[in-house]
Amino acid sequence: MLTFAVVGFGSRGQMFGRLIGRDEDAKLVAIADPIEGNRKTALTEFGLPAECCYPDADAFFAQGKVCDAVFICSQDAQHIDMAIKAMELGYDICLEKPAATTIEDCIAIRDTANRLGRKVMLTHCLRYTPFFQTIKKMVDNGDLGEIVTLNQTENIAYWHFGLSYVRGPWRNMADSSPTIIAKCCHDLDIINWLIPSKCTAVSSFGNCYFFNAAHAPAGSADWCVDCDPKVREKCLYNAYAIYPDRVQKSLVGGMARLKGMDIYSVLDGKKDVIGRCVFHGDNDAIDNQVVNMVFESGATAHLTMTAFSQECYRLVKVHGTRGEIYGNIDEGLLYFTEYGKPQRVIDVNESTDVDLHDGHGGGDVFLYRDFVDYLTKNSPSMTRTSINDSIESHVMGFKAEESRRLNGKVMEL
Repeated sequence: MLTFAVVGFGSRGQMFGRLIGRDEDAKLVAIADPIEGNRKTALTEFGLPAECCYPDADAFFAQGKVCDAVFICSQDAQHIDMAIKAMELGYDICLEKPAATTIEDCIAIRDTANRLGRKVMLTHCLRYTPFFQTIKKMVDNGDLGEIVTLNQTENIAYWHFGLSYVRGPWRNMADSSPTIIAKCCHDLDIINWLIPSKCTAVSSFGNCYFFNAAHAPAGSADWCVDCDPKVREKCLYNAYAIYPDRVQKSLVGGMARLKGMDIYSVLDGKKDVIGRCVFHGDNDAIDNQVVNMVFESGATAHLTMTAFSQECYRLVKVHGTRGEIYGNIDEGLLYFTEYGKPQRVIDVNESTDVDLHDGHGGGDVFLYRDFVDYLTKNSPSMTRTSINDSIESHVMGFKAEESRRLNGKVMEL
């Protein structure tokens, strides 16, 4: 039986904990998290004894090697230290994306894994969705001919961006990671995976367009609690309305830390950044960004990241010399046209027994299964994202951010 620990037991860590719990050949033996509510969840919902629920990663690592592998689901900037410590203790790792917050730290994790012979797999779970796997198989089979261009859009959702990237852990890029890395390393990985050629250059534009004092409504205040009630009631980002509503629906991204919290007391007392006005905060997260990419084959790709949509979803369209395919991952339908023939609709929901609403279009389930296979059988995998594989798309993201800061300068990879 495989034994696992989870370092960082927020929404993502608990998701992996549930997948471990469903696996009769695996067992969760420890967690580490500084948030008391998350440790209580490990006790009450996951049945871990108190002595196996550590208040931080250092306390867990101080025990030495206590299981086979570790899921590291902490904040981006913590990955480098935790990953190095885990590998030095002998752990194989499933590491949340992004691997780290700088190119240098990503390379350090890769080189340490290779030096020590550790297995480190990144959570690029979109690769594992039936939606993107179907596209990949059709690309590899030649159904679209040669891939000429690819367009992808990451619609973050206005409420998610406000909660996670303006009032959440990723609001300050120096303390977390560039927004294009924090939110879109999934998308860059997909683009790099689908186009069978190496990316050679990128350029990018973007800014913090909306969430700044210039867009603050008249009568607004630095904190929601101090805002003119008439102004607050009309605001899309009214913390008193949006947080209680969204906590009931989903604990995505920066929402996880609110579990078990008396939200109204926190807002009234100005006890957390969740109560700050989105227009008067200290955020510099980029709310709109475009990235252009060119590949060795001559193929091109374009990624749009936007905070301004109703819901979180991704759109993709792949153009080949023989056909095109496009779709919305949340819809679960792909529209394929072989040029000169009628369009064919492919329902990816029919291709799997996994609930496609169960974490990233079903991708989390398949990723967990592949990590288990990686640790045990190490079977060939079309989708496995080891640290060696993941460096390329991470570099694309960091170079895109460098280009954005240089007003769109073309960056060679």
